[in-house]
Amino acid sequence: MNNLRNRPQGNHIQEAKWEILYPVIENRKTDLELHLFNIRFLRNLVKNYFSELLICQNLDELRELQIEVFELQNQCEQALKRVQDNLESVENKMRNHFSYDPSEFRVENGHFEKTIQVFIIKEQEIRKTVFSMIKEVFVAENKKNEWVLN
Repeated sequence: MNNLRNRPQGNHIQEAKWEILYPVIENRKTDLELHLFNIRFLRNLVKNYFSELLICQNLDELRELQIEVFELQNQCEQALKRVQDNLESVENKMRNHFSYDPSEFRVENGHFEKTIQVFIIKEQEIRKTVFSMIKEVFVAENKKNEWVLN
């Protein structure tokens, strides 16, 4: 899961033509939109099950989790803006080949790719945490329902 979808290996970013980089950046944008949707879903889960989670979890842990999810959502929204800027930049470069130093953009893009990988790992950790907490709520509720039915 650490590899990003449709990401070429090696020095592709440094060597590829702009016409080839454009779809790669579009895929990155689509990936980030999906991650943003997932983060919003996690945020809604924590919000909707907060009182039930409070029974199984510590209030401070829940507040910290809410803050982490909120910060992750902000990071994702900022990354989406940056990707949109990259797309516009690549479009301009395809039209005006001589107007920009490509090495600077490619180095920036490589660093940004690493930042996205760290972001995705963090999102996966938070998703695992939220789902395990929600699972505890469902298990506790299931036990309560079994007890009432017996």
